[in-house]
Amino acid sequence: MSAEESDPEEFTDTGALQNALRAEHAAVYGYGFIGAHSEGDLREHSYHCLDEHRAQRDTLRTELVRLNASPAVSKSAYELPDSTDQSALDAFAAKLEERTARGYLQMAAAEDTSLRDLATRSLQEATVRGLTWGAELSPLPGFPDDEVTELGSTE
Repeated sequence: MSAEESDPEEFTDTGALQNALRAEHAAVYGYGFIGAHSEGDLREHSYHCLDEHRAQRDTLRTELVRLNASPAVSKSAYELPDSTDQSALDAFAAKLEERTARGYLQMAAAEDTSLRDLATRSLQEATVRGLTWGAELSPLPGFPDDEVTELGSTE
């Protein structure tokens, strides 16, 4: 295991920041694709989301440097939807926001108060952006659907 990887069982502020940063890298890549395949107001909206994710990415990088960690680098490519029709792009954008919300939910457990504040604001923003792309509001944004079902189970 490299110095930048963390044991999945061992939570660290740095590990949570790195996971959120990886989600932001994917979102930046994904929104570039969505914008390139959208038109009119949807193109403008996708580029607005792209700008928000770039800003978040840069904030996370700054926080990692503040913690004396090397920020995770972006992959050269990420998974994209098979179709470029608007419904597929909308679903893909909602999925990107769900992934970033998961990253910020994990980060909300950080010891550092400023990171927890950043995480909660970012989780809220990702949830709202997801709703604008047609995502359904989860009772617990950021949790995978199967975990929400388990938490609500009365068995």
